[in-house]
Amino acid sequence: MTLTSGSKNHIILLKKGNFAPVVTTSQILMRRHPPQTLNGADGHFGPKTEAAVSEFQKHHKLGVDGSIGNQTWRKLESLSRLKIIDVVDGTDPSLVNLEANDIRAAGGDPIVVFGMSNGVAVVMGEIVARAGGPNTVALLRIHGHGGKGIQNVTGGEINGAPHLAGISLTNFGQIAGSLMTIRHTFSPFGSVQLLGCKVGGGAAGRALVKKLADTWGVPVTAGVFDQLGGGANTFRFEGPTTTGYPSGTGLKGWSAEMEIAHGNVSVLT
Repeated sequence: MTLTSGSKNHIILLKKGNFAPVVTTSQILMRRHPPQTLNGADGHFGPKTEAAVSEFQKHHKLGVDGSIGNQTWRKLESLSRLKIIDVVDGTDPSLVNLEANDIRAAGGDPIVVFGMSNGVAVVMGEIVARAGGPNTVALLRIHGHGGKGIQNVTGGEINGAPHLAGISLTNFGQIAGSLMTIRHTFSPFGSVQLLGCKVGGGAAGRALVKKLADTWGVPVTAGVFDQLGGGANTFRFEGPTTTGYPSGTGLKGWSAEMEIAHGNVSVLT
């Protein structure tokens, strides 16, 4: 992970042209909460989603721009009681100085952890505590160094897998039990983003996100190339990504499943 200086940003920013599982999450929430103007959920932030967001913003007396930033996301959080959880590997101080501080400046409260063996188990416990119950997490983001098929959580710049300080295919059998402890915390239409460099790269990256998606029951996305940290780059992928889906059907198919199962529930708040 290469780091650049940043400033205050949106804890999340979704806008026209985005394709991602977290877009599906937002579309489902738009279907469930007044004024319920969205027709469908497909993971594509297109003109209909933009119009629905604008109507949602008008209905709730928010600033109207057709995108989902801090103000609109906070309203969706308050209505749905779902949340974003950020985990930052503070073993590298630069991630604390930039990524953790960017998240705080945007109104978030990251879980910051430092170098230790068996760190995956510790982090999973922190996530469970922060979630506060089942079906509460809309988006989990893990910020730290990585490589093809590995996301460090308390490993800093070293290969954390042998120390159980990173998530990798090479140590998956040893950490699978710990990883399973957070499965219940996810909203069924939530997702995970692994924001280390090249985590989704190559066959190992593709296999890792699929294995994690099967373990956690929600889509898991990782970047293919280097990910810059700091500023807006703290909250988004740069360049192509790869996503594993628990259903194996891809974004459109998973979104359709979520719409059928969860998008037709009216919550009149």
